[in-house]
Amino acid sequence: FQRAGVQFLELANGRALVADEMGLGKTVQALAYLQLHPELRPALLVVPASLKINWQREAARWLSTPENISILSGKKCNPAQLELASLIIVNYDILSDWQECLLNIKPAVMICDEAHYIKHGSKTLRGKAVIAMSKKINRTILLTGTPVTNRPAELFPLLNILDNKAWGNFMSFAERYCDAKHNGFGWDFSGASNLHELNEKIKPWVVRRIKSQVLTELPAKRRVTLPLEFDK
Repeated sequence: FQRAGVQFLELANGRALVADEMGLGKTVQALAYLQLHPELRPALLVVPASLKINWQREAARWLSTPENISILSGKKCNPAQLELASLIIVNYDILSDWQECLLNIKPAVMICDEAHYIKHGSKTLRGKAVIAMSKKINRTILLTGTPVTNRPAELFPLLNILDNKAWGNFMSFAERYCDAKHNGFGWDFSGASNLHELNEKIKPWVVRRIKSQVLTELPAKRRVTLPLEFDK
């Protein structure tokens, strides 16, 4: 199923959302796509701050192509950190500060992990930065196990990032899939409607598998007892 996920990214020309359930290897699939395309460098990895070291470790583990990995920190852009880097890891919180510098080196692909961080779209600095950069970077891969946490309206910013022509009008999306209503004070987009149709319509951009679907392809469950001693 991970190979199928990589094939999906290939068919989508590197603009897709991998929404597999947690634990099914979204990171590995994104790295496999980079392995398949060593010409797509530099590659930009946008991740939560707590996952920067993990992505560096996973890249070193899975990629057999020689990579120069740079982990960005601080809000002041330092072009020297970008000069020779083939993989650049940056966290969402500082992306807007590095945005201009990053675009100057013309990344060939951008991978956004935990993409639900940008579900509010242009209402947040991180969302604005990702949206702006996705328009300049030909390939954008979004990864999240929770593409919709509460309502379909949260999915629209992600679809818009992937294809702002097909998913460019939020109001028409909201009227069709969010059961949009005007309550006398303003518009309410918290509802849901025509979900089966939405599920079919997003298939060219979104792939999602859950554990129960791929159980036979997963390694056996391991149970380990870890005794812990707590202080007061």
